[in-house]
Amino acid sequence: MSPFQFLKEVREELSRVTWPGKEEVIEATFGVVVFCAFVAVYFWVLDLFFSNVLELIIAK
Repeated sequence: MSPFQFLKEVREELSRVTWPGKEEVIEATFGVVVFCAFVAVYFWVLDLFFSNVLELIIAK
């Protein structure tokens, strides 16, 4: 397959793609940000908990 044939097929395939609208992109981005914030808080709480437990073990 020649490079030009490949690029032609890539262009044809990209024309068939259904691209998301602006609202879909905004909603998906918001969902990702909320999910990342939730995971960050979850790991922060776990870190606090295990830090305190380790501190109690070392202090004795």
